[in-house]
Amino acid sequence: MLAEVFALINEMPLAFPIALAALTILHEDVAIAAGAGLVSAGTMDFSLTATALLVGIIGGDCLIYSLGLLSTRVGRLRRYTERPIFAKCRSALESNLLVTLVTARLVPGVIFPMYFACGAIRVRFDRFLLTTLATAVLHVGILLALLTSSIGLTSGDVSMAGLGLAALLIAARTRNGRVLMARAAGLFGAPAKLVDSVAGEAPAPTQAVQLPGMPLVPAGYRPIGLAERIPPLLFYIPLAVQWLALGLRHRSLTLPTAANPSIEAGGLLGESKIGCMDLIGPSARHWVADCRAAVNDGSWSVERLETLAAEAGLAFPLVAKPDIGWRGFGVRLVQDAAELQAYLAEMPRGCAFILQAFVPFAGEAGVFYARFPGQAQGTIFSLTLRYFPHVVGDGESTLERLIARDARASWKGGVHRAALRRRLDEVPVAGQVVRLALVGSSRVGGLYKDGRSLITPALVRRFDAIADAMPGFHFGRFDLRFASADQLARGEDFRIIEVNGAGAEAIHVWDPDVGLGQVYADLFHQQSLMFEIAAANRARGACPLSVRGLVGYQQKQQRLLCVYPASN
Repeated sequence: MLAEVFALINEMPLAFPIALAALTILHEDVAIAAGAGLVSAGTMDFSLTATALLVGIIGGDCLIYSLGLLSTRVGRLRRYTERPIFAKCRSALESNLLVTLVTARLVPGVIFPMYFACGAIRVRFDRFLLTTLATAVLHVGILLALLTSSIGLTSGDVSMAGLGLAALLIAARTRNGRVLMARAAGLFGAPAKLVDSVAGEAPAPTQAVQLPGMPLVPAGYRPIGLAERIPPLLFYIPLAVQWLALGLRHRSLTLPTAANPSIEAGGLLGESKIGCMDLIGPSARHWVADCRAAVNDGSWSVERLETLAAEAGLAFPLVAKPDIGWRGFGVRLVQDAAELQAYLAEMPRGCAFILQAFVPFAGEAGVFYARFPGQAQGTIFSLTLRYFPHVVGDGESTLERLIARDARASWKGGVHRAALRRRLDEVPVAGQVVRLALVGSSRVGGLYKDGRSLITPALVRRFDAIADAMPGFHFGRFDLRFASADQLARGEDFRIIEVNGAGAEAIHVWDPDVGLGQVYADLFHQQSLMFEIAAANRARGACPLSVRGLVGYQQKQQRLLCVYPASN
């Protein structure tokens, strides 16, 4: 019986449209971006996607209106809505209904109270329905078309245009329209020129980013992408919907745990980092930064730590990090055994930790590799250049002021000020690059840039050879440091500092210049590929974890992340 249900769902052509329509109730723009991703990935055609979005949006609008209408049946509220003032409000709202609903559609957070009010004061439903239908058709049509076109616009660009239009409509009726538009544009990441032209302000433009061995990021780059501004819980809803659909299609919601049979939970979460690194056999070991794992037993003396490092062939400074980690939590550069001892004093007993040789290269990248079992060659479908968070001194400003003025650093200003609280009064000399964090993860504001132009046949061959030395590895991301971009493209002069399995992300999507529709298209492709590889491994005998087993890994990882020492 269960197999028949799975087969029925797998063949049901309306699964994705229904899920997309339901997603509009949570957030319209995220649903449109998810629809654009499905169109770009070839999962749905444009007309079906637009229809599903419109059905969901109009249905949600009518639901909100109905809730407002039903609220008037509450005795206490009815007394207020029958007062003459509400008749005047109804007349004023109906005479300005188009302006009101356009503004509500374009300005985040306004739809629910505005549409609820339309129902509560009994705006004519036929006028409400026709007006909201017109605004929804324009909103979905324009945004979906731009996100799936080759023009290169992001939904952030379209949202900024919408906010500008809404603010102009408000400005026609309020004295403070210009100020409201400037604040909204600045809040949602509008280009500096737009904010400047509206509010008369001149924010400092982003300066060129030039780190040793890394490609130049020209001045004036977009500092923060729309995808970064969306709350994570909201951002991952479309991916959760796709995961559910793929899980039902493949008859296992935990199938990705079979993507890499030689890694705990397939590397989805909670896996041992040293276990992943140790998969790399002797033939490819010279591409790996030297490392050694141990357990914090609470009795590490300076002498024992020096002996541990010497026996592993490691010399200070070293990178100390937890064996079970995520997004750079607990990663710290230690200069000597005394600092390492202090680090371990902050780590709970029984936790495994890793000592790793510090690779001094400034270049850092994430290389996402995939290969189906039985194939001789794989593919690199994502390569991301990761610029560590930093500011550049001018010889006059304190570190705290430099962080506040830098568009990218100020995005995670609270994290940096807490980590560098003892150095905030320093005044770096002109031109000095001050590194704000050891790791370049998005958690601490690292700038990610799409580096897929560096993917060459030579680089693919290099990682084919590395994967050949890793039995049971098929899908994951290699984090590495390199001497120069040119050498990386040739597959030379780099060191792998971490291996991530199925839980890794194709992090080029966090490049601020990648449009939101393309972000979802690439992540949908990644998840589909992960399920396909895992299904191929299952057919060869690999067994996915149970839901209970996977939850156990997740809970273990979450408990540890809360007690790790602070990173630097």
